[in-house]
Amino acid sequence: SPMSISEMALTLFAVNKGFLDDVEVKKALAFESALKAFMRDKHADLMGKIESDKDMKGDTEKQLSDAIAAFKESAVY
Repeated sequence: SPMSISEMALTLFAVNKGFLDDVEVKKALAFESALKAFMRDKHADLMGKIESDKDMKGDTEKQLSDAIAAFKESAVY
């Protein structure tokens, strides 16, 4: 199924902010898939806000950065 706006925003944000810089290329798709699942499961409210607002200013950007950092600390991909 096609990616939602919030999933596209999540992926682009993670790449642009350097969260994939230390991820091996061959693991990039697994990282993306696991990150999307993590965000749907643990941060559905934040993803919903991004989907409805179509914006990531201020607090939303910080919350997203913090969530991705938490994912990287705890996730296996």
